[in-house]
Amino acid sequence: MSKPQDGFVSRFLNRPISRRITSFLLKFPIHPHAWTISIFVLPLIASVFLVRGDYVGIVIGAAIFQAFSILDGCDGEIARAKNLESRFGERLDHFCDFLSSLVYVLALGVGIHRSSEGILCAALIAANEWLLRAGKGGMWVASSKLHESFYARHRGMIGHSGLLHLGERFVWWLFQLTKRDMAIFVFLY
Repeated sequence: MSKPQDGFVSRFLNRPISRRITSFLLKFPIHPHAWTISIFVLPLIASVFLVRGDYVGIVIGAAIFQAFSILDGCDGEIARAKNLESRFGERLDHFCDFLSSLVYVLALGVGIHRSSEGILCAALIAANEWLLRAGKGGMWVASSKLHESFYARHRGMIGHSGLLHLGERFVWWLFQLTKRDMAIFVFLY
């Protein structure tokens, strides 16, 4: 049920937990889209704690967001287990992930009284998503391991950016260390 695109934290922490939750959820008639939408409330709750700006509020908000990150893997696992994978489900998941990341950095920026930095981070996330979508051109990747480690949107960005000139291994590590799951984990701990 795991994916080769999973980052380190997703692979070794989030995914083992989400698999157990998914195995429980599969006993119920839950649809992956319903799960995606229902857990989106967690980033909103986390933002309430993050905007408080005190130590306890930030820790609780980050912990709730980490829980969201774990539960976010369940929708795809449910879809794969029930053979309900769809392009719409993938888009819905990416959209909710994008919005949750924006909410996270904005709330954190406001909470630590650096709203300009939160807005800058949100703008960078939005620009990154736009560039990833714009970079859908074809790309040849020499290594199948590198190719399967990225989503199509990442492969397009890598192809347009010229990052491969730095070496496949460097590109692989760069992407692993800058994925959302790693950022949330590092911030929380």
